[in-house]
Amino acid sequence: MAAQDSRPAGDAGETEELDEAAARTQRVLLITVIVLGVLLIIGFAIVVATIASRISASGEEAETAPVPQVAVTPAGEFEVPVPAGYTIRSVTGDERRLVIHLVSDGQPERIMVVNTRSGLVIRNLVLTPDVP
Repeated sequence: MAAQDSRPAGDAGETEELDEAAARTQRVLLITVIVLGVLLIIGFAIVVATIASRISASGEEAETAPVPQVAVTPAGEFEVPVPAGYTIRSVTGDERRLVIHLVSDGQPERIMVVNTRSGLVIRNLVLTPDVP
């Protein structure tokens, strides 16, 4: 004997509607997956480009126009011109910059930032009091 379909005759239309709804849902999911995959690839490309640009720019040091020239001796020493009337209060630095804090009686304090590789004064900051 042949196996008979146990569904009532009216269920055939409902099955087609369910198959059509499932196909529509599947298309929506497929489009969603494709769009999210493209967004993921674009985001990854942006991250890689950002890292590459930061790595390539890390060796460059944005310097302002140098203030005074510093004499560099053949031994790698350099002379920093201290303005007349000023004395050095403190010196700090790292392998790229030297920060010199200068004080004077009756004059505003100064901070000089010197590039240790070139011997150039990168910044010459004058600290003025804030007058309300």
